[in-house]
Amino acid sequence: MNATMTFKEEAILAISRLPNKATARQVRERVDILAALRESDNASARGDVLPHSEVLRRFRSWNRK
Repeated sequence: MNATMTFKEEAILAISRLPNKATARQVRERVDILAALRESDNASARGDVLPHSEVLRRFRSWNRK
């Protein structure tokens, strides 16, 4: 992601890189991924993240089920 680009500019660029025969679903998935990445960057900038040790603990608990 480019910090100087707006979300709309990023989305247009990403869509323009898809093949001409891309489906609406592929376009939507690409935009959804961009939105999720932007949200995670914003959360990280706010410090709204889990420590690595907590991620490991949660992963291990899911793996036991």
